[in-house]
Amino acid sequence: MPEQSGPAGADRKRQRQRVRRSAPRTIQATPLQRFWANRRARFGSVALAGLAMVAWFFAPAWQKTRGPGSRPTRDTIAEPKANKRQGTQVITAFIEDPWRSQSALLLWRERPGALLVLQGNAEYQAITYNHLRNRRLWPQDTSNLLRLLPGCDTVGQVTALARILETRPGPGQLTFVTAGTHMARTLAIARIVYAGTGWQVTGSDAETGDLRPESQLRLWRDQLRASLWRLTGWDGRLDGNECL
Repeated sequence: MPEQSGPAGADRKRQRQRVRRSAPRTIQATPLQRFWANRRARFGSVALAGLAMVAWFFAPAWQKTRGPGSRPTRDTIAEPKANKRQGTQVITAFIEDPWRSQSALLLWRERPGALLVLQGNAEYQAITYNHLRNRRLWPQDTSNLLRLLPGCDTVGQVTALARILETRPGPGQLTFVTAGTHMARTLAIARIVYAGTGWQVTGSDAETGDLRPESQLRLWRDQLRASLWRLTGWDGRLDGNECL
C-alpha cells in the first residue's frame, strides 16, 4: 500500500491554491483612466484644449475697445507739431485712466526736454484733455507732447510706440507710467519689444484708483504676442490694433 504524504484532501487544497495564484488580478481603473483609455474621448479633449488656447490667444480681438465719453473735437486730438530738439528721454502713459496721464505729466515736468506720449483712442484722449485742462495742468507748449491713438490693448500700445520711436532720435530711457498692478505685465511686454534696440525700459507707478489684479496667464499670453510681433510684425490681433 502506498504511503500517504498528508491528510486526505491535501492534494486538492494545493491544486486549488495553484489555480488561485495563477488567476490574473483585476485592477480597478479610475474614471480618469477609463476616460483616457478611450481614443475618441482623448482626441476630443486635446482638440477642445487646442481650441481653448486659440480662443485665449485671440481674445483681445474680441474685447471692446472704446470707453465712455464724448467725441473729441478735431483740435483736441490733433497731432502736436514736431520739435527739432527731440531728446532720448521718453515718458508714456496709457490713458484709459486719466489719473495716469496726470502722473505722467508731473513726471514730465521734472525731466526738461523729455517727450511725453499719451496713448489711447480718441475718446480717451478727449477725457484726458478735459481732465488736465480742468485742473490747469495742460501745458501751453505741446511741442514735446505726442498723442498716440493706435493700440487697443497693452501689447498694441507698446508696439505702436515702438514704431514711432524708430523714426526719432534714440536710443535712451523709456519710462512707462501706469498702475502698480499693471506694471509687471507692461514691462514684461516692453522688454521683449525693445530688446536689442538700446532703449532702457523703466516704470513709474501712477497715482490711480485702478488697482485691479493682473492674471499670470494674461502676462504669459501677452509675452507670447510680443514675441510673435518681434518675429513677424503681427501681434495676434485680427483687427491690426487700429482702434482709433
